[in-house]
Amino acid sequence: MATLKEIANAVGVSVGTVSRVLNNDSTISVGDDTKIKIFEVAEEMQYKTLKQRKTNSKTKTNKLRVGIVEMYNYSEQLQDPYYLLLRSAVERECFDNEIEVVNLYKTEDEYKYIGNEILSGIIAIGKFTQNEVSMLNEVCDDIVFLDSSPNEQKYDSVKVNFKLGTYKALDHLIKLGHMEIGYIGSTKTPDDYREKTQDNRLKFFTEYMRSKSLYKKEYILDTKEMTAINGYEITKKFIKDNKNMPTAFFVGTDTIATGVLKALYENNINVPEDVSIVGFNDLIASQHTIPPLTTVRVHIEHLASASVDLIMERINRNRKYSKKVIIPSELVIRDSAKEVKLTK
Repeated sequence: MATLKEIANAVGVSVGTVSRVLNNDSTISVGDDTKIKIFEVAEEMQYKTLKQRKTNSKTKTNKLRVGIVEMYNYSEQLQDPYYLLLRSAVERECFDNEIEVVNLYKTEDEYKYIGNEILSGIIAIGKFTQNEVSMLNEVCDDIVFLDSSPNEQKYDSVKVNFKLGTYKALDHLIKLGHMEIGYIGSTKTPDDYREKTQDNRLKFFTEYMRSKSLYKKEYILDTKEMTAINGYEITKKFIKDNKNMPTAFFVGTDTIATGVLKALYENNINVPEDVSIVGFNDLIASQHTIPPLTTVRVHIEHLASASVDLIMERINRNRKYSKKVIIPSELVIRDSAKEVKLTK
């Protein structure tokens, strides 16, 4: 079994950093990429924390075995680490509950996993087509969908309350005096069956702004994809093509917001003095942008905990009916949004 020092050498960080990351120390200031790399190397080297070693040393009976499957592959996740962090949280929750994790992978016409043991259940992270849902059902009947809800009558699901988060963000900007508010993000994102439809954040942004008679179509910037580079390019183009700038932008994800901040900085537009920015997700890096990002926090740990609780309840209590859990989001106020400047 690997040591902390071996992991630290492989990643290029200190032993202390590795220890704190693997033990889920929320106070450590480490970038998402570094965190992800530490977890990956630790898994490759089959490192176990003290808690995991103690758990493994116990005699276990009727141990649950849960398959985990994801919408995105690793390279796609690096463009936006949200799902990668969500998977890590699910795996930690499984370890804490002495649940064995099995990775599912997709072939041309079915989902497979290594080993012959029967799965107790599946946690499916992301959005899946109707065909993919059927293929997963061939592997196991007990499935929890995390971040989608393809069939509420048949499957358990856990989702984020996008409306609550969006409304809180816009309430905050309105209270700061902003009347000219734009949206930056992908206008169409995968729905519960992975079909591209209007993004929920844009849907509720539009609903809110129209209710206040403040909606302006020209302030909707479509990034097409949820990446930092797309946020950078669309913002740069908007600045070049438009003389008028809204006093604030609500941005679909923190990942996009990093690109937006870069484009504004390069064009000598100060945040929050000239324009306020509010993001969505509250990734770890959002605390360390310049300025630190005001954003809507999606409680990844609560999403993971709820999905594992549902699969355990479904199996251990033989629950036959399905449940849908909606996790509230909350506004985290930092320095990227301030009271609007009144022009004379």
